[in-house]
Amino acid sequence: MPDIFNNKNRITFGCFLAYFVMSAFISPLGLVSGPIATDFQISITVATAAFTYLTTGVLAGTLLAMFIFDVVRLKTVVIAGVVVICCSVTAIYTVQHYVVLTTSLALIGASCGLELSAAAVLIAKLFDERLRAAMLLLTDSFYAAAGVLSTSIAGVMLAKQFHWSSAYLLGFIVAIGIAVIAVTARYPSTQKIQPDNQTDRGVLGWPTSVHLVGFALLFYLIGFVSIYSWVPNYAQIHLGLSVEASSEIVSRLFLGMFIGQLIMFFLVLKLPLRPLILAYAALATLMTVMLWTADTGRQLQIGMLILGLATGGLFKTIISYGTTLVKDPSPKMVSYLIFHTGVGTAITPFVSALIVEQFSIAAALQWATLCYLIMVALVVVAQQLGGRRESLGSGGMSG
Repeated sequence: MPDIFNNKNRITFGCFLAYFVMSAFISPLGLVSGPIATDFQISITVATAAFTYLTTGVLAGTLLAMFIFDVVRLKTVVIAGVVVICCSVTAIYTVQHYVVLTTSLALIGASCGLELSAAAVLIAKLFDERLRAAMLLLTDSFYAAAGVLSTSIAGVMLAKQFHWSSAYLLGFIVAIGIAVIAVTARYPSTQKIQPDNQTDRGVLGWPTSVHLVGFALLFYLIGFVSIYSWVPNYAQIHLGLSVEASSEIVSRLFLGMFIGQLIMFFLVLKLPLRPLILAYAALATLMTVMLWTADTGRQLQIGMLILGLATGGLFKTIISYGTTLVKDPSPKMVSYLIFHTGVGTAITPFVSALIVEQFSIAAALQWATLCYLIMVALVVVAQQLGGRRESLGSGGMSG
């Protein structure tokens, strides 16, 4: 009888939980921005923009990940990241000061960025090309599940007048679980997954299609974060919904993603990635239009659910496709792709808040549609450049 609690399975589960924790901290953004604005007597746009510290921290963490795994063991990085996350959440709850809030958000973001990169590197190390795509999709399922749970819990907590930082309790608890796994597991060395070949010639040595995939991920994240950052406020202000009702709308997005990712999990084991990516990307782009044209809360809820179904699996299939564009992707290349997601996540609160301030909340959702259109265009060009290698199944370099 196979040991389901073996070292590889425990490490893989820890990778899934890393994405759960990241989502648990960033998903309630649109729900807690209002209470934060009230607490610190600032505008809602300033409160939302304050999460730039969290997302910039993610960016810094993913940038650091491009180098740190060459000198520090994965296990050490994972455990240290959890310690920083837990201390920062504690500081947010116990010290009611804006500087403490922004500093703690930055540290949480940096730690999450490192944890995400470590998880992606481990999955690239432990699984072959087809299973790698499936495992990366499962990380998205955990991200979506955390989005459903964290936004639902946050909505209930805020409705019952708990402090807004209680929205982060779920992320705090699961982060501790990651540390427990890391302490008891044997992690592989990152030195062994850096072959002495063309893969490691550096950023300039990678094919153009790799960079296009990176930029596609960047625009995807800008659009996605803009959606769940502003849909709650759009629902409350334009459609007259309550905080609890708006949190339910956001949770529908992540519920749809969770279901969509499970569907995609089975599809990637049977079908090639390229047509799946294009089909999901086109449908997701179309569904973003429904968000800023909805006239009722019911329509918005349905739109978010269908968008989640279409978006489910898109993020990780794009990353997985990017790793097939070179042979034996190194930790640096995997971290490079994740870095683009960090950039997108980092700049979105500031950019979207600026759009809302200059135009309207609806304009921020329209901006998300534009970002998705750009993502589709970049994916199409990347697939054209890398298509010959994809069709031959060689996985080598071209571009």
